[in-house]
Amino acid sequence: MTHQREEMLPTVDAANQNHEALDAAARVPSAADLETLSRQLNRPVRDVVEIGARCVCGNPLVATTAPRLSSGIPFPTTYYLTHPVITAAVSRLEAAGVMNEMNAELGQDAELAAAYARAHDQYLAVRDAIGERSGTGAVPEIAGVSAGGMPTRVKCLHVLAGHSLAAGPGVNPLGDRALEAIAEWWTKDRCYCAGAWDTEGQAPSQDRSRHVKTQSVDPAIKQAQRAAARAAREAAANDPAAGSTEKPTA
Repeated sequence: MTHQREEMLPTVDAANQNHEALDAAARVPSAADLETLSRQLNRPVRDVVEIGARCVCGNPLVATTAPRLSSGIPFPTTYYLTHPVITAAVSRLEAAGVMNEMNAELGQDAELAAAYARAHDQYLAVRDAIGERSGTGAVPEIAGVSAGGMPTRVKCLHVLAGHSLAAGPGVNPLGDRALEAIAEWWTKDRCYCAGAWDTEGQAPSQDRSRHVKTQSVDPAIKQAQRAAARAAREAAANDPAAGSTEKPTA
């Protein structure tokens, strides 16, 4: 079901200095929001602590994920672009080679590179604030690590577009540019929700992806498994017989 709101949501939280696009009340995810996100992604959402951006109708555009998942795994990607129309439009930009163009420009334009580095710093500051608000606290494992290739590269336009939607214009120059470039398919002043995802059937309740299967394992167990696999590879590399292709004689 597409959930409408009677009034357009506020666009700027004037009380906070992190330039988050929604005020505190609008960031709180309702049960309807979480169901909509699951329908948008075609899988049950996990560890969504806030809504980063909303359509003019009130539906989520961006999910805000805790910096540490409930499984204990650190998660640096705070903003996840969820609206199918926007994700498809941004995918078209990636397929057209826009990231390569942006990377080349970052290497040539010092002013752009500096603004992009500031976007990285802002991302980290807001993620820390979200960690405090959500109760996960500091996550030292990902200190200084943002997402999308920041602060020096462009590796995922979906991350940058999600950041721009959640932060508002003027924070991430390349995310802003990506949103401008998809104006043929999506603009923030119109609702594109009708028909964008299934609203009639049962909401997804089970995630069968490999990503979730690995998250369900205790982090300490995963670390031990990786260490054992690494030790096995090193042992095989140091064993001359392991690489021999000669067949033993009878």
